[in-house]
Amino acid sequence: MKKIIGIMLVALVASGCVTLKQGGSITSFKENWAVLPFINNTETPYAGERAESIAAALLYTHGVQSLERPSAEAVKPEDQLGIDRGEQRQRAAMELAKQKKVKYVLVGTVNEWRYKVGLDGEPVVGFTLQVVELPESRVVWSGAAGKSGWSRDAVSSVAQQVLERLLSEFTVQK
Repeated sequence: MKKIIGIMLVALVASGCVTLKQGGSITSFKENWAVLPFINNTETPYAGERAESIAAALLYTHGVQSLERPSAEAVKPEDQLGIDRGEQRQRAAMELAKQKKVKYVLVGTVNEWRYKVGLDGEPVVGFTLQVVELPESRVVWSGAAGKSGWSRDAVSSVAQQVLERLLSEFTVQK
């Protein structure tokens, strides 16, 4: 009986865990940074913008001192006609970041941002992030994570937890 309770307890704890894979290192949070528009691979409108906003706030808490948000000026409204998950805005923002002599850009993709179907409706999020060093466009850090929360959690709360976990995995070279 104790064994069954132990297994159930481990399963319960594991159901709220983050799946995380990451690697690479960056040189400094003191350099100029930019957060590019996140690509939205979900059916949830504005999931990319929501995740991008959370990631920008979290970068400040981790010590980034200079942060650009070139997405607002990257693409004209007439260029946004048709279905775009954010690739056009991301490409245009990357070019703008290069022009502004930004050293590092955070590039992201939202792969999941929803509530599961069912009685409990648990929130589920999934992201991939990359830190790209400019002007070479060299990926210096990469990470992916996802998490399913509890039925009383908000999707944005679970997203913040996952993004915090990903961004806390940066390895800064000394």
